[in-house]
Amino acid sequence: IKELAKIVSSQNIKLAIITVPGFAAQEVAEKLVEAGVKAILSYAPVKLFVGDDVRVEYIDPIARLQYLSYYLT
Repeated sequence: IKELAKIVSSQNIKLAIITVPGFAAQEVAEKLVEAGVKAILSYAPVKLFVGDDVRVEYIDPIARLQYLSYYLT
């Protein structure tokens, strides 16, 4: 995370995926936004508060696995 802003800025990264525990997600999202990210796909089980100019989509991996497992029976 120490190099996050430098890497995001230097590579002109605009989209990120957050796969951290809920307690860390807001901090990571804030660092990403500060570095210039404009879209976040979050697997964290919490609502993220970012600026209006940043798009956030949420994925619940447990729900998706349950959905997929239905077709295995």
